[in-house]
Amino acid sequence: MAIPEAQLQTWSNQGATITSTSTYNSIKACIDNNNWNEEVRFNIYLQGSYRNFTNIRGDSDVDVVVEFSSVFYSNKYELPSEQLNEFNQYYSDGKFSLASFKAAVIERLKDYYGENYVKVGNNSIKVLANSGRLECDVICCGEYREYNSFSKTNTSDYSKGIVFWTNETNEKVVNFPKLHFENGASKNINCNSNYKPSIRIIKNIKSRLVSAGIIDSSLAPSYFIEGLLFNIPNSNFLNTTHRARVLAILNTFYNYDDSELQMLICQNKQRYLFGQSNQQWDIEDCKQLRYQLIKYWNDYT
Repeated sequence: MAIPEAQLQTWSNQGATITSTSTYNSIKACIDNNNWNEEVRFNIYLQGSYRNFTNIRGDSDVDVVVEFSSVFYSNKYELPSEQLNEFNQYYSDGKFSLASFKAAVIERLKDYYGENYVKVGNNSIKVLANSGRLECDVICCGEYREYNSFSKTNTSDYSKGIVFWTNETNEKVVNFPKLHFENGASKNINCNSNYKPSIRIIKNIKSRLVSAGIIDSSLAPSYFIEGLLFNIPNSNFLNTTHRARVLAILNTFYNYDDSELQMLICQNKQRYLFGQSNQQWDIEDCKQLRYQLIKYWNDYT
């Protein structure tokens, strides 16, 4: 039996945003109101499903980026030697470090919320939920510039992202949340605003697979689901009903062989979706999700 259109419509709706907004505002006020040196500059913004309007009912944690911008990090050592020389002549070392800024942010969060509510994990600083506030992952990071080339007459040939080093393993993590958001917003416009509702439908089906114990929640994080659907041609999202759109998406997904999956890119357009790094998806996990999504669709009663 096909999933009723009314059910798909319900699953397409965005989850509540009021509590996520108050959580973000609380974190922002906490950090903004610290007595920072005037040379310390940073930006605070949402990322993840709440930022990208792909959150569904039951999404319980908020991702807040605290991006340190008094200095920036880059891939300068990947530039040709003559360009690296120009870079080093143009820029001098920064006065501050991300590590010292991060330590100050952690101290500020503990002072503001209480030590029992702040836990430093490998990737983020977790601020636990309290009355009127959701659990929040604070990602303290630096500005990152991935240069294609550099010269003193063209200093802006780069993609802007963020970078941080994990707390426990000191692994370098680079991401491009603003490009992810911008590319997703553009695709949604080009798909008659059907792209993000379709993501929410797939996320709701995944949530039911997790609740039933069929798959583990770590099999397909939301970021990877968004990346997968970003690669689905826009024509799949232009059908007139949710059912027709989801069926087209699943059919396209089903027909991808391994070589085609390997060529899919992240929504930020800076990295391949599948690979060996911790920021990439495992192709076998993706295929397991595909099998279970199609089975759920076919077996729905």
